[in-house]
Amino acid sequence: MGKLFVATLVVAITGCAHHGGGDDDDTEYASLRVAPDPVTLVVALGGSATQDYKVLGTDSTGEHDITAKCIFGIDTSFGTFTDATVTAVAHGGTTQVTAACGQQSASATLNVDITASEVTGTAPANSDQLFGTATVGTDPARTPAIEYPIDLAVAPLNIPSIEMQWKTGANDLFHVHLQATHASLDVYTTDPQHTYSEDKWISIANTAVGDKLVITVEGLSQASPATKFASTPVTFNLSHDTIDTSAIYWWASSQGSIMSQTFGQTTAPSVVKDNCSGCHSLSRAGSRIGYSRCVAGSCNGEWVGFMRYDANTASWNEVVNADAKTIPGTYTTFAPPGNPFPDDSQSVAIVTSMSGTFSLMDPDTGTVVPSNLASVTPMAGHSATMPDWSPDGNSVTFASASPGQSVDVSGSSIATMSYAYTGGAHTFGTPSVLVQQPIQYGGQAYNNLFFPSFSADGQWIVFNAARASWRKFDALMARYAGQRLMLVSPNGGPPVDLTAMNGGNVDYDMTWPHWAPGATSDYYWVVFSSERDYGHEVTATHTAPSCVANGVAQCKQIWIGAISRQALMSGQIDPSSPPVWVPGQDIQADNISPYWTVPAGLF
Repeated sequence: MGKLFVATLVVAITGCAHHGGGDDDDTEYASLRVAPDPVTLVVALGGSATQDYKVLGTDSTGEHDITAKCIFGIDTSFGTFTDATVTAVAHGGTTQVTAACGQQSASATLNVDITASEVTGTAPANSDQLFGTATVGTDPARTPAIEYPIDLAVAPLNIPSIEMQWKTGANDLFHVHLQATHASLDVYTTDPQHTYSEDKWISIANTAVGDKLVITVEGLSQASPATKFASTPVTFNLSHDTIDTSAIYWWASSQGSIMSQTFGQTTAPSVVKDNCSGCHSLSRAGSRIGYSRCVAGSCNGEWVGFMRYDANTASWNEVVNADAKTIPGTYTTFAPPGNPFPDDSQSVAIVTSMSGTFSLMDPDTGTVVPSNLASVTPMAGHSATMPDWSPDGNSVTFASASPGQSVDVSGSSIATMSYAYTGGAHTFGTPSVLVQQPIQYGGQAYNNLFFPSFSADGQWIVFNAARASWRKFDALMARYAGQRLMLVSPNGGPPVDLTAMNGGNVDYDMTWPHWAPGATSDYYWVVFSSERDYGHEVTATHTAPSCVANGVAQCKQIWIGAISRQALMSGQIDPSSPPVWVPGQDIQADNISPYWTVPAGLF
């Protein structure tokens, strides 16, 4: 499981401050106060600081020190008490020190600021002095530029430590400064990137949560250190949301494998299915996988297989092997637990045929389940593909594309249909178009809509919008279709462009969107794949040849983006934020088709 960044929120009475009296002393004081109040402690990153307190009680004879009669407490994420002394850890912010004195109590404000100054790599020990005495220059050619994180990006609290990356501007010594309300951190390095250790990053993240972490990079030449050059600051935002007990499954298409990584971990992802397995889906309970692949190197047709997780052996079993060529098809989706069956031990799945029709199947046997699905889909003159079942099981959304299409689509709209399971019968309603192509955006027509996906609460559908047919199979043309992400209510209405997440009116080849499972308070979270640059680590000029051979200009990577719940409720034009790169990926692989669900074996 990923490491939780959320600090304990219980205000615990830690350490015993009784030196006598206590509950046996029934003196009533007109007032109590904890001193000193307020206090600001500066704590070094990775260190601690202490502060002594006392409690003063006022009665008719004056003010008296009654510390020995009191028990002190503090939010344990900020530190602990031993008698009347608090030991504060590197968790910046404001909290309350409490004192319980018999039936009475009092509190005081404690501010904790974290600080650090580190010299890394081959940077000289006096780097801080070099930057401290240098004057600021204005030569654009010498000015560093922060490449990652993206300005105004929003991340969940338990995002692993990010790698800050920048262009050097012909400098060879750098000063990285991070500033938040309760943090001031400095790093001196000769490298064009820096990553904090996980333990230090946890302190930084817990300090900056709900705040703005402003990052600035200064650069100078060690040969002529009198002048330094400062980058434009970048703001990185950490949400209160944590995304735990979840896993992302993606297709490393250039390697031909389905990979899995528990969110929050940075260890190498694990191989779930190899042998060139491609388009896949996960059940919402995380215990079933549907996949498709070419068999024996022949791609004149694709075949569907199903896998099921065995909690006893902690392994995936291939219950229907695509190599047997029993189910010709591509995209799949599973009915969620609760509709039609109580849990994921039994399920039904929709399978897309190679000609763009739907079938209902038993994913444990690969046999057809009787239903009216074939009679209601596809819509007249169209094909049906890329289905996604709603979390309540009552509806299905899909791409309604040009006739005969299954994998690669054109001229597609977003459609929905109802589903009910009554009297042992699986009944699907007549489909209707939810979003009709084309959509006008940025002065261009987006006439191909596909890859719809329901949010975990069923309130929204995210989908792809493109100007042309999806997938060009040419690295020079991979971004031509202009794939971007949009949002729509399942009840209809105008689609919402996720402009900030899309990177503006540009083409970053954004595809395969899906949602984080579970409930969060501040944001919805969407995972997708994109050809946008990951700093200087993944660019068109710095990418693996295997990715280019797979038909993209650079290795596509997995990103997550935040969609503000408050902005959606207020009708804000763009509720999204710039995305963050998912740590732990192989940057030499073409990573696409991410599904986000609970880890296998959890339920």
